[in-house]
Amino acid sequence: MPTTEELVQWALNHANALERDMALQERPGAVGVWISSVRDRPKIRARAIAALDFLDRFGGHDSQWAIMAHEVFDKNTSSMETGARALGDVLREWAAAVRAGVVVPRQVEAQGARTVASTDLMDQVRVLAEDRSVHPAAPIVLAGAALEVALRSAVDELQLTLSEKPGITAYARRLRQENILSVQDVKDVEQIAGVRNSAAHGQFDELSRERAGLMEQQVNFFLARLSKTLEPAAENLPSSTPGAN
Repeated sequence: MPTTEELVQWALNHANALERDMALQERPGAVGVWISSVRDRPKIRARAIAALDFLDRFGGHDSQWAIMAHEVFDKNTSSMETGARALGDVLREWAAAVRAGVVVPRQVEAQGARTVASTDLMDQVRVLAEDRSVHPAAPIVLAGAALEVALRSAVDELQLTLSEKPGITAYARRLRQENILSVQDVKDVEQIAGVRNSAAHGQFDELSRERAGLMEQQVNFFLARLSKTLEPAAENLPSSTPGAN
């Protein structure tokens, strides 16, 4: 996974690349249009497609950045080359917003959320599970929350959409459709979600400190496996990676 700065640098470099191999054609009484030779047009179009894929992936396919990019290129009526140059401006603005801290690259944000779930939240789960003054329901509910954050971030990272109400089992089923999770993984998630729901709704009869400890182990094991599984899946997303100008 590229760093945030690597993504910004790729965007800036690619914005410059989008302006190559074309010339401005003046039009009397009208705004000029950018044109290119028959030989160079395929290269320019390929660069534009790479820019669109980049913003879909790292801006988010449903973000204003990606929507704007598709509008300035797909709906440009002047020329393909003019639309390509406009894409360069979108890339520069996105890079500036990221550097200013206004925008977080979508997949970087998703991976960050998963890291928080597997480290910070699960560290708190362990502390609560070991504290005998704390009811076992507390670490169980928190472990369930960590699992939900990780699953949701995986769905976001892979740019997947849901056809049902968001939740632990909905995220798991969606990841199963993409073969990210196995059938057994989904069963494990549903079992963990059931225990979490019991604790959240005050059904304490089957809850114990041992059950909380087991829940911690189950979620930690699942989060580690999920992270390992997502690495090749995220790399296989249709996108342009830094250095692909």
